[in-house]
Amino acid sequence: MKDRSAQIPTNSQQQAADLFDHPSIFFSGPASSGKTNAALLRLQNILTTANQGSALVLVPQRSLAEPYHLLLREMNLSEGERVSIQTMSSLVRRMISLFWPVVSSHQVFKHPYEAPRFLTLETSQYYMAQIVRPMIDQGRFNNVTLPPFRLYSQIIDNLNKSALVGFPHTEIGQRLSSAFIGDASRQNVFKDVQEAVNQFRDYCLANNLVDYSLQVELFCQFLWPNQTFQKYISNQFAHLIYDNAEEDPPYVHDIVSQWLPGLKSALIIHDDQAGYRSFLGADPLSSLTLAKHCQYSLVTTANFVSSAPLQELRNCFQDIRSCQPSQVLIRQTIGFPAKRLRFFPELLEELIVQIGEIRANPGGKDKKIAILAPYVSDSLRFSLTHNLESLGLKVSIQKPSSSLLQDSVIKTLVLLSKFAHPVWKMPVSFLDTAVALTNSIAGLDLNRAHLILGSFDQLNPYLNSLPEPVISERIPSELIERYKVLREWLLSTDSNEPLDSFLSRLFGEVLSQPGFQFEGKVQAGTSTAVLMESFQKFSLSLDQRLHVDQNLASLAFIEAIDSGLISALYLSDWDSQIDYDILIAPVMSYLMRNEPVDYQFWLNIGSKGWYERLEQPLTHPIVLSRNWQEGKQWTADDETAYNQANLQRTLSGLLLRCKEKVFAFTSDYNEVGVEERGQLLTLFQNLFRKAIRSQNER
Repeated sequence: MKDRSAQIPTNSQQQAADLFDHPSIFFSGPASSGKTNAALLRLQNILTTANQGSALVLVPQRSLAEPYHLLLREMNLSEGERVSIQTMSSLVRRMISLFWPVVSSHQVFKHPYEAPRFLTLETSQYYMAQIVRPMIDQGRFNNVTLPPFRLYSQIIDNLNKSALVGFPHTEIGQRLSSAFIGDASRQNVFKDVQEAVNQFRDYCLANNLVDYSLQVELFCQFLWPNQTFQKYISNQFAHLIYDNAEEDPPYVHDIVSQWLPGLKSALIIHDDQAGYRSFLGADPLSSLTLAKHCQYSLVTTANFVSSAPLQELRNCFQDIRSCQPSQVLIRQTIGFPAKRLRFFPELLEELIVQIGEIRANPGGKDKKIAILAPYVSDSLRFSLTHNLESLGLKVSIQKPSSSLLQDSVIKTLVLLSKFAHPVWKMPVSFLDTAVALTNSIAGLDLNRAHLILGSFDQLNPYLNSLPEPVISERIPSELIERYKVLREWLLSTDSNEPLDSFLSRLFGEVLSQPGFQFEGKVQAGTSTAVLMESFQKFSLSLDQRLHVDQNLASLAFIEAIDSGLISALYLSDWDSQIDYDILIAPVMSYLMRNEPVDYQFWLNIGSKGWYERLEQPLTHPIVLSRNWQEGKQWTADDETAYNQANLQRTLSGLLLRCKEKVFAFTSDYNEVGVEERGQLLTLFQNLFRKAIRSQNER
């Protein structure tokens, strides 16, 4: 086991780790200042001191719990053995399930004596779709143009915000409407949103469905105030370590503030200039209020990751007007392409060259590199992965929530599932079938896949089943045999077999075998597991008729995926432990990963995506927060102020997580052929001008 006391050099960290002299501490500071390391030492002290009771480690999302899991492995302890590592969401769900008789006694649900069915992000979208589709057919939501499941997810997001912030869900439409400035006809859309929210909540209460928003409301209103529950939770946990409190919504801070007096000890960690999950309800200002509920407040300004020049660069970005950068500082901290890049493919080529040069330097093969952009499209992800893996580099990809069908492995499994279930009557296009075959059979290219499938009717280019293979001299015999193996296996399946069992057998008995594409590919196994888990959670929330009939349950799930079902975040043990040379991630996803690297490549610095909110016409994370004055209108000035603060917060977080150098890349025309001149590009240009002016004045 590591001796973590050797890694705690500052007085503030030692105090944070001190269990007895400082039982209740609010510890704040910038990222990479050793706060989590102090928390690990404190947890180690709890676990190695007799008669201290159990501890709860609370994190805003599961990916941030990895350092604590690592400590338990080092101490040869399993989770649950004197320590529990959870998010508040997971704790709330477990407690509602455990104390369901207490919750149901309040007669909120139509069937209080029946067990609840908990909804995931996917299943919430499924049930919301049952409500919104008829409304769309009636001409509602006609002033917005969104893919169906984006529309559903934004309505669900509104409902979640009301619970996380703590206002009635019946006020959502009014709050959005009162802040909106624009076409008066858009006001009707907010009325549609409110009606959809109301119908969804009524449907949940009538059918014992518990979505995320309802979990939070039930916990806060009925379970947390209950004396029996209070005795139980007090006996369960004597100590609390709450890391990254700024990334949680206000209701969590409310609960923790009321919890603190009854704990033996508590350490609350707050990152300054963070709150990257504000679009999910994170509230750093609310987190700061926890300081007044603690006995001690500690502040650190240390940084154990970024170099002194990078910290100076960070200060310049925070206050460009008073900054006096030198050209030496620029050369030490910022890398640039060797030439002007006109088109985006040239940028990617130069990126690969620069990475190759870093790797060629002494010790370069041990350096971690992150490639970051506001958005990482499928084409960018594929191009980078293909080029980097061809150089023998291990690539890890961080994906935000997206449609399940954007994963090529999942799309292949879904298409093959349709061929195995002809009773569904879900034909697949000829082209999609050919692509699925190339993703399934090793050595099969698109041209030979077309040859195997034979000719097709151009007026109706769809297939209901995989046809007999067309024999041709242009197709190697081993490819024909592999196609036959796959086809015969699909024809032999039982349509009533549960879909997760079918997918497991398809992966294990065919696609991961020699001669097929999934052989030896961990990511293919991970994607298959995600699809299986998604179906399992989906089927649990279905009504009894669909839940019993596995064929109907499978069909409902596949139809939902075809409609663009947005995936929840699935985190497996091997995801968090995977070793890599290059990490490719959207900027915000990387920041929430909270992992330092040696070099960062910032792509498309001209993009407005570095600071602008995503276009969400049906919701607004700031207007629906506690920090917004109800009834106040959201103006262009508010948007500008938000963008500037968001850019500063983003740049600060990135530089605090970089050890040696950042590389700023842009091209005259971006990935889709558009010129971009955003604030970040302007900020770099101002920095360079000031450096040149400073040099000339000398």
